[in-house]
Amino acid sequence: MRQEFLMLADGAEAVAGKVYILGGGADVHTAPTFPSAIKADIALGFLVEWAETNQPIELQVRLVDADEVERFAVSVEVVVGRPATAKAGQDIRNLVAIKGPFPIAQPGAYRLVMRLDGVDQEPPFRFWVDRAAGTVTK
Repeated sequence: MRQEFLMLADGAEAVAGKVYILGGGADVHTAPTFPSAIKADIALGFLVEWAETNQPIELQVRLVDADEVERFAVSVEVVVGRPATAKAGQDIRNLVAIKGPFPIAQPGAYRLVMRLDGVDQEPPFRFWVDRAAGTVTK
């Protein structure tokens, strides 16, 4: 199995074998104060090889800061089946949307990392969070 895509979006929803993404891929976000939460969703897709279907897969998405500190993680066990229309040997695509908001401790660089069965996938989705213009720091 392998990551196909991973991104932040203004909105994301996975329904009936499709992922609907609004404002996907933005890599700069703002917040008026910190700690805060960014108003974003996570959209991701991964491919499961034919021989890996119909068995449990541990999917984890981690939010990691520039100091390699894990700030947030969501984990779920999924089982990807073989659709009736699948061809023998076909990779099966699985699409997921994770609804935000997500906690952000401070301004800086962050990355989302997808992990499948304990293996970090590449590439991570890198993004930055800045203080919103016109806000006062204490």
